[in-house]
Order: sequence, then C-alpha cells, then structure tokens
Amino acid sequence: MLEGIEPPKNKSIFCKVDLVLQDLDDSDRAILIEALADKDKWGARPLSNALRERGVSLADTTIGKHRNKNCSCFRG
Repeated sequence: MLEGIEPPKNKSIFCKVDLVLQDLDDSDRAILIEALADKDKWGARPLSNALRERGVSLADTTIGKHRNKNCSCFRG
C-alpha cells in the first residue's frame, strides 16, 4: 500500500522550470531542454505561450531567470 512513498519536494531549492522538467516524460523533457537552450529560436515569451497552449504553465520571466542562471537551480 505504501510502496513508492516519498517526502514532498523542497520547492525552495528548485525553480519552476526544474520542477516542470522533473514532471515531464523523457521525450518532452528533452524537447523542453532543447527549447530552453535555443534563445535564438525561442524567445522567453513565445516559449511560454507555446507551453501554455499545451497545458504547461511557465511564465516568460521564470524562463528568463532560468536561462540567465538567476534562479534557485544555480545557487550554491
């Protein structure tokens, strides 16, 4: 009954981008990682809008902070 029980994620050490990446399957994760890395093809706002159309909520400011390494993923 309790197989797979895990403590809740400490959301303060992950930014929203990383939390979304953790919840995606391998294929979707790879697509999003590629889109995040390609600043020339994907501006933060168009990427945010495209994700929202597919049910993934990531604000353009959150994407920008992650890309610029100004989020909790890069603290330490």
